[in-house]
Amino acid sequence: MPSRTNKLRKNPTSEGRRAVFESLKTPESIDSILISKKLDKSELFFEINEKCKKFKIELVLSEDKEMSKLSNTGKHQGVIANLVSEGYFPEIKFWDNLDSSDKLNVLILDGIQDPHNFGSISRSALAFGIENIFIPKKRSVGITPGSIRSSAGAIHSLNIIKVVNISNLIEKLKKNNFWIYGLKGKSKNKSNIDFNKNRKALVVGSEHDGISNLVETKLDFTYEIPMKFKKIDSLNASVAASIAMFQMFEISN
Repeated sequence: MPSRTNKLRKNPTSEGRRAVFESLKTPESIDSILISKKLDKSELFFEINEKCKKFKIELVLSEDKEMSKLSNTGKHQGVIANLVSEGYFPEIKFWDNLDSSDKLNVLILDGIQDPHNFGSISRSALAFGIENIFIPKKRSVGITPGSIRSSAGAIHSLNIIKVVNISNLIEKLKKNNFWIYGLKGKSKNKSNIDFNKNRKALVVGSEHDGISNLVETKLDFTYEIPMKFKKIDSLNASVAASIAMFQMFEISN
């Protein structure tokens, strides 16, 4: 089994106290932080630990020897931020570019766990003109060999954006004139889906639990896709998402 150090070495790093605190200004760019065991009683440890709790970043106490193996500069000063793997799109760039698009559809995956589903959804998103997919930083599958393979490489043409909190993301989208739609297995609204809005976000819940309760309270619309054969009470997450994205595409075009 590969060691944690070998695994982390594959990712870019931010090293040294100043550099790590600079990276913490964009917490979505950080996967985890390693700090020397020698510093576990220090003010530095307290400050970083508080920020890690706030932004839900994993903090790992590590031996100096292991940190030196991981270091690319040899000047880590007892603290290294392991940045997210290449392939993820910085959230801040999405907001910076938002003003250039009056009409925009985005996708929010609230806890999709299966790489095949994530890949299939990504492929459909690209086919139907959705370039931005938001996923939670924790408890979600992301860019993996399996999801890349399932998407037939489509993931590389998309902006996959990790966020700390889906509910906070939705609130921010609403402030930027997005209407939020959520797919549910059972919903009071069984009519055709009205996607006649300029800015739309589609939320797809996890395979087993669906959309989380807190996220559901943030939705503007919840609905289910009507089905004729009553013995089938729900669709696979990737199938349901693809149908909804197709309908969004039809309205937008």
